[in-house]
Amino acid sequence: MNKFIKITTTILLLIASLNLNAQSEKSHEIGIISGSASFTTDYGARNNFKANVGGNVGMGIGIVYYLNFTDYRYRWNQRTGYFAEHFRVRAELSYMSAKLDHFGKYAESRETQWAERLRAHHGKTYLVNLGAQMEFHWVDIVDFGSRRIPDLHWSPYISAGAFVDFYDPSISSELGDWRDPEVLYPKWDNNIYPDGSPDAARDTPGVTMSATFGIGTRYKFGEYSDLLIESRWQYFFSNYVDGLNAKADPANNIRDPNNKFNDWLLWVHIGYVYYLN
Repeated sequence: MNKFIKITTTILLLIASLNLNAQSEKSHEIGIISGSASFTTDYGARNNFKANVGGNVGMGIGIVYYLNFTDYRYRWNQRTGYFAEHFRVRAELSYMSAKLDHFGKYAESRETQWAERLRAHHGKTYLVNLGAQMEFHWVDIVDFGSRRIPDLHWSPYISAGAFVDFYDPSISSELGDWRDPEVLYPKWDNNIYPDGSPDAARDTPGVTMSATFGIGTRYKFGEYSDLLIESRWQYFFSNYVDGLNAKADPANNIRDPNNKFNDWLLWVHIGYVYYLN
């Protein structure tokens, strides 16, 4: 928890510093976003569509704050520079959750007890994200935000940023207590070695960080408001967001060959943004 507080404080101070150091002709916006998040984790087979896109899907909601480096509403005729007119900073606090299940040929097989263990194995994870992103807009922010060009309705952008993430996974099995031997698939069974490994499965909350990359667009909705639609990829620096992290060689911290990557998600959401000034 202390680590979480320190990292969160650092991000907030960074956002405040950007605000204080920006030129006086700046503007601010607030908004709300909501949509579906597709989790790609250790649940399900790699390259299986339902496991990676269509199956382990949850919902997310968040509040956002935008800092613009130009006062585009009231000083549109006083041009600044390329950075101020094409970049903005977005701070975000969001919440996500999803139920997780195993999909793919290994879980669908009816020939082995291992498939039965996979089908009976379920999980959930909860996420709270706090961080900031930098957005680059192809369309001039001043031209779009000032509403001085009637036919300018869309403002596409790309974004990149970093987040602090608090995660809280849970694990269950229809076959009994997941901590008991012969309940989970062997590579997640903490009681079996070398097939399983210490901490291959755990339901303890934790704090990590993540990197984000997104693409989206704004749509001019009203004189002082926009709608947005965005798709964002978020890669976590931990593999325990779902509670699972199989290792082939626990002593040397070497992962199972089928467990190459950390957990990540794809969040597709819509939002509403209101101009404060």
